[in-house]
Amino acid sequence: MQDQASSLRLLAAQHTRAPSYAFIGAESSGASTLVTELALGLAYAGLRPFVVDCTMGQVQARRLGVPNTATLESQVVSVGGLDEMMVVSRQGVTLINLYARAEQRALFSTQLWLRLGSEFAAQERDASALLIDVPNPAYDPVPASVADNLVLVLTPAAESLTSAYANIKRLSGLYGRLRFNVLINRARSLDEARELFTRLSAVAGEFLNVSLRWVGFVPMDNAIRRSQTLHRPLMEAFPDSEAAAAFSQLAAVLPQWDSPETQRSGTGFMDLLIAASRDWAEADGVKSL
Repeated sequence: MQDQASSLRLLAAQHTRAPSYAFIGAESSGASTLVTELALGLAYAGLRPFVVDCTMGQVQARRLGVPNTATLESQVVSVGGLDEMMVVSRQGVTLINLYARAEQRALFSTQLWLRLGSEFAAQERDASALLIDVPNPAYDPVPASVADNLVLVLTPAAESLTSAYANIKRLSGLYGRLRFNVLINRARSLDEARELFTRLSAVAGEFLNVSLRWVGFVPMDNAIRRSQTLHRPLMEAFPDSEAAAAFSQLAAVLPQWDSPETQRSGTGFMDLLIAASRDWAEADGVKSL
């Protein structure tokens, strides 16, 4: 098993890959919307964004207005491979659905891992960036934990600060992640956004040994809700809105957020996703097929 896994990592390391950004937030934080809109911002700038949906429910397919696809979990009983899990939106965003329950990822056979990892590595070589919509780390921490960069989404909602702190504590204490980019969503002003970041920094700085970096904010804009009612991305439906301007500006500087804590050479996201799922489950006695 170790030799086979090493071979997969060596294969992936022969090629460069796109940096990955995991967006983490409370259920009502708008993290999924940020993934969609920043991907459009990159696509409109002529880049090749890949949206990786690791959440249940085909959320990104609905937001991008594309058909539902197969999921990573479905590959246990399918031979269709990555093509079944991938679709390109009319805006030029490639969506790959990597949703699978953590316990199912841990059961992936080495043969399936090798096949899918190789297919996914080819996609990573063509991408400019991977924007990952991850599940709540309290229930499935692996997708966020293995991403190159973490983007913590904070809103003015009372529970948002508590959720953000809990995620920082969990990802730092249990999974060794110490760098967090903080993006404020739905702020009424720059001053409010700065104040929220300051509050989170103060709480985290008092109890945790982590580094928080401000990367920007998205203003409160009712056009976002209208675009969702229309089942169209905001940047397509209302390109002149205040939030659309913010998304465009943030997409332009997103490559500057890339500051991975570990140099992983060419090791791909899917390789890391499955490897961590298997390795971490091993301690619980879960055996692969």
